[in-house]
Amino acid sequence: MDSHSFFIPHKKTRKLAGNSFTWNFGTTPINAENTLFYLNVYQSTGEKNWSFRGSTGSAEDENHSSFGFSIPYVSDEVMDASYTMEGGLRFSHIHSIPAPPGFTGFRVVRADKADLTIRLDPVKGTAKGDFTALFRTDGYRLNPTGTFELIRDDQK
Repeated sequence: MDSHSFFIPHKKTRKLAGNSFTWNFGTTPINAENTLFYLNVYQSTGEKNWSFRGSTGSAEDENHSSFGFSIPYVSDEVMDASYTMEGGLRFSHIHSIPAPPGFTGFRVVRADKADLTIRLDPVKGTAKGDFTALFRTDGYRLNPTGTFELIRDDQK
């Protein structure tokens, strides 16, 4: 069993200057309207991981769509690294779904396969990299590829 934390914007917010998170379905680029980059600390264990997410839409408009991933915290040293799901990468897709009146619906799908290349500077709070993922479970047929350049949310 594993757990994930997800933060979905209630309303559309502007992406802050300097942040970019783009993915492609085939040749169609999609630029994230919202980005998130932070260090997550599990309160019960003290375990840390870096979390990244790019999204479009909002919970309020019931049109949210996002790709996000996390990697283990290693140290405060600058790192150039590659990750796979077998090597500690967690990669997911969240999107709005129809819900009963009074509720907001989301579906979370974990990638069947994903690769990430990243340059992370924990002290400066910057991350730059690229990713590819494959979603085939439960009828999904997604194969996004993307790039990101982010400033840590608590350092903006």
